[in-house]
Amino acid sequence: MTPKLTLSIATFIGLIFSLGMFFAPEFVTKEQFPNSEGQGFEDLVTLRYALASVIFALATITFHLRNIEGIEMQKVVMRGYTIAFSVVFLTNLVLHISGKISAIPPIVGTGFIAILSLFTFLKLRKNK
Repeated sequence: MTPKLTLSIATFIGLIFSLGMFFAPEFVTKEQFPNSEGQGFEDLVTLRYALASVIFALATITFHLRNIEGIEMQKVVMRGYTIAFSVVFLTNLVLHISGKISAIPPIVGTGFIAILSLFTFLKLRKNK
């Protein structure tokens, strides 16, 4: 898989999550925190907007990184994406398994990006 395709997929997934959180923050909050209510629920909804903007920013940066040139720079970027999305994936997985949140969509999305990034990085490393 090429870095451009991997980063395009990461952009698309990021936009889906960002738009979902921005346009349906109550739904996303209820799905992740089904027992929340009152002021706590309202605070979590507010955080969904903030998180949506951060995810949108990352998706925008990712989109603009798609055209990077040079294998060495592409390897650095793909290694960074592998590490970053693996950390987010593992964090969501631990929180989900421990019952702190319900996080199946983020686990699938970040895990998918982490795996694609790893495969792309390994392919670049092999093609020195």
